[in-house]
Amino acid sequence: MSLAQGTILSGLGVGLNSSVGEVLVVKPQAPLPAWSKSSQSAADEKAALKQAIANVANTLDTLGERAGGTTAEIFEALKFLLEDEELFELAESNIDEGWTAGAGYGKAVDTFAELLGGDPDFDERVKDLQDLSKRVQADLAGIEMALTLPETGRIVLVGEDFSPADTAQFTKAVVGVITLKGGPTSHTAIICRSRSIPAVVSCGAAADLANGDTVLVDPVGDRVVTGGDESLATKAIEFVALNEDPVIPVRANIGTLADAQGASAETLAEGVGLFRTELLYLSAATAPTIDQQVASYSEILAAAPAGPIVVRTIDAGSDKPVPFLHMPHEENPSLGVRGFRLIQDHRQFIEDQLTSLEAARLATGREVWVMAPMIATVQEAKQFAELARGIGGYKVGVMVETPSIAAMVDQLEGVVDFVSIGTNDLSQYLFAADRMNPSLGALLNHWQPGLIRTLARIADGGKKAGISVGVCGESASDPAFAVVLAGLGISSVSVSKSQVTVVRNALSSLDLADCKEIANKVLAATSAEDAKAAALNALAKL
Repeated sequence: MSLAQGTILSGLGVGLNSSVGEVLVVKPQAPLPAWSKSSQSAADEKAALKQAIANVANTLDTLGERAGGTTAEIFEALKFLLEDEELFELAESNIDEGWTAGAGYGKAVDTFAELLGGDPDFDERVKDLQDLSKRVQADLAGIEMALTLPETGRIVLVGEDFSPADTAQFTKAVVGVITLKGGPTSHTAIICRSRSIPAVVSCGAAADLANGDTVLVDPVGDRVVTGGDESLATKAIEFVALNEDPVIPVRANIGTLADAQGASAETLAEGVGLFRTELLYLSAATAPTIDQQVASYSEILAAAPAGPIVVRTIDAGSDKPVPFLHMPHEENPSLGVRGFRLIQDHRQFIEDQLTSLEAARLATGREVWVMAPMIATVQEAKQFAELARGIGGYKVGVMVETPSIAAMVDQLEGVVDFVSIGTNDLSQYLFAADRMNPSLGALLNHWQPGLIRTLARIADGGKKAGISVGVCGESASDPAFAVVLAGLGISSVSVSKSQVTVVRNALSSLDLADCKEIANKVLAATSAEDAKAAALNALAKL
């Protein structure tokens, strides 16, 4: 072995199960042709480029259909990047200067990357663009970029990171994933979690692993152990439901009709805590009519699990581009016009969406709550609340994703009925760390004391204001952390369909006093490692 048996490689774990397998290091693809000037006409090169882009787009569609769920949503966003008109026009100008189609497109992407270089909020988008560029160039050159993976055996893939197109090609032989970079909300982490593949990300020392090494992927222990077996795995706490109901409601996150149907059929979710409406529009070239929206919303509301349905109004922008909104290029989109800020230029669509949701609510008889994303001030919360209440008869709330509104929750008394915390975005703004940046994963660990204490202050602010406080971010999918959230005073949690049962079991295995005791011990920690250890040790004793 390249490393001594028993060597521990630290990273950030994804998932609750461990696995043992043989390392397969994913090497870079075959080199692409060097960029050169063309011997063909510019018209021929442009036609070839259009065809290559279409081929890659079709591949993304196929992979998205095969993957489904969250992964399919990622492919929709990637396809939008691939078909960006400004990018194609820049490639055309390069071709007009005599470059080949591959060179023209590659240079265009490099130009975009150079403009965005050094900005951590764009690191993941640049990486996605470069991956798409390679795929376009490979298609032009006749180079196959598909991963060649065994169909049988037990393989642990090791690589710097994996694109969504890579993860969609994982076979049943892939029992674990290790990445040198990436964080808990990277594409790799999200997809591995949704497919229940144990993973450890942000594990730089894995660069020393070699093909054939046997490793234990131990996500609960945030580590990889060379030569390890399952007996060394850190055991996740097995929660046994002792009570019929959890101490706080556990709801489901959905984005599509299939999500709603799955949550109803396969879980005991108490309604929906996050309906991501923008996922219906990621590939829409034109704005849907009110009638079209009413039809979509009615179908999804009717299919959703019993209980309140919390609908987030459109959260376009940043890494969720919606074509028909024609949003301008921004140097820093995560800090730009996204979420409720779209009301500046797209007020009519937000009003149409609220009108459609009200019609769907009346048609289905469901209890609908609506909330606006990216609220930064009390004044914005009032603006949305007045707009929503003027259109529909639903409960009205806002997302808490910015530190500014997190500090003002106690001032929302009489303004909104509830707030919901998006811990993914709140973490990135709290720690000034883009949640898609592969180099900043440790700062986005939900056990960070800074985040936990902020959540405690938000819960306290909600209690003072007399409004409920939910959490719908990735952090709630960790059953141990869900217990901490209940102890901090959070009113409800909402998680992906795959995590509803395990989180419900955790919150049904103890009473609220136990949750508070555990939360108090976690609040005393000064590092993410200590916070997690405090929670797990306290749970083990109970």
